[in-house]
Amino acid sequence: MDVLESVSKGMRVVDLAGKEIGTVEKIVPPNEKAELYEESVTASEQDLIRLGLSSIFGKEPKVPEVMARRLFHAGYIKIDTHGFWTSGWYAAADAITRVEEGTVYLSLTSHDLAAQV
Repeated sequence: MDVLESVSKGMRVVDLAGKEIGTVEKIVPPNEKAELYEESVTASEQDLIRLGLSSIFGKEPKVPEVMARRLFHAGYIKIDTHGFWTSGWYAAADAITRVEEGTVYLSLTSHDLAAQV
């Protein structure tokens, strides 16, 4: 069973250090068409610039291109961090170690997640 199938919106998210860092805001399954999208995007430099700008100005996930590709391939959750200075963090499905009793446990620290954006 895919780990993302066990995750629900609103679940608590706990990092590797055992610190509660927020709640699940969004669940995005792996995208089977991600490779086709990558091939079409890398066809021109203008498309790469547009992809970079969209990751900064609105389209999700708001992360650098390399991380966005990883998230699209693996599937991911967006974490509402309830912080004034953050718009949320993203964790790939393979960073989820387990889901139990309404809580998602990650193999990353909050520092690792913050460094991705």
